[in-house]
Amino acid sequence: MRNQINSKILGATVVGIALIAGAYVVSSFKKTQPITQTASVQAANPTLRTAIAVKDKDDDGVEDWRDEFVTTAPIILNQESSTYTPPDTLTAKMSISFMENIILAKGYGAFGRTQEEIVASTVESISKEVELKLYNTSDISIMNTWDDEDLVNYANTAAATIYRHSIPDMESELVILKDYLSTQDESKLKKLELLANVYLGYRDDTLKIPVPALLAKEHLDLINTYNAIYSDIKAMSIASSDPTLALLHLKRYRDDSTGLSYALQNLYLALEPKAALFTADDPAALFVIFSPNYQN
Repeated sequence: MRNQINSKILGATVVGIALIAGAYVVSSFKKTQPITQTASVQAANPTLRTAIAVKDKDDDGVEDWRDEFVTTAPIILNQESSTYTPPDTLTAKMSISFMENIILAKGYGAFGRTQEEIVASTVESISKEVELKLYNTSDISIMNTWDDEDLVNYANTAAATIYRHSIPDMESELVILKDYLSTQDESKLKKLELLANVYLGYRDDTLKIPVPALLAKEHLDLINTYNAIYSDIKAMSIASSDPTLALLHLKRYRDDSTGLSYALQNLYLALEPKAALFTADDPAALFVIFSPNYQN
């Protein structure tokens, strides 16, 4: 009996301790208990910090500097500082186009174009940039009825145009360009610009001359070759700022200069049957030097 009582007392005691411990734990989560520090560390005198005043003019709880970003109003950029000027030289345009194509090809990976294909495409696109206007019958004044006097007047006026615009003792364009490439002397490019204007004068004044229908083709060939040589030399004159354009025109210059030689030769051959109408003092005698017999 005594053993049974002791067991009951022991069990009740254990249950009581468990209940008290549980109540203590629950109360501990509800109350913040002060932490007793066993020791304190004395630090050096701290540096005083000054609070930065934060402005909120509209008292909306958002600082003014944040309001600049939290807005529905459109943000207007400074136009002067954000203006983009597209390149106006063929060299710059080609460079941008080439790099864009390279980047796109890289992005497409194995499906992108090869570098050889990109180079070929770039060359083809920039070649189109140097295509010239071709003058035709709508750009000139054709005499459908004409006589020998009209023929003489045309030939003399065409030759006088050459005399009027030529610059005596001017070096050839290729010599001037070579000198520039050797010396990098910008004054050489000024000479090229003057020479380009010579051919511009040839072209523009020849366009104004009424031409007998008999010579319409030769007349147009002369105008178009004048224009081609003008464009070539003009491009050479800006070799320092647009070398790609200069190179493309230099590549075609040989064909254009040969074309001009043939145009002048054909004009002479068309006038040769009427040689009796001219005298040695006529300006048109200039065309004799373009005779195949004279050149040979």
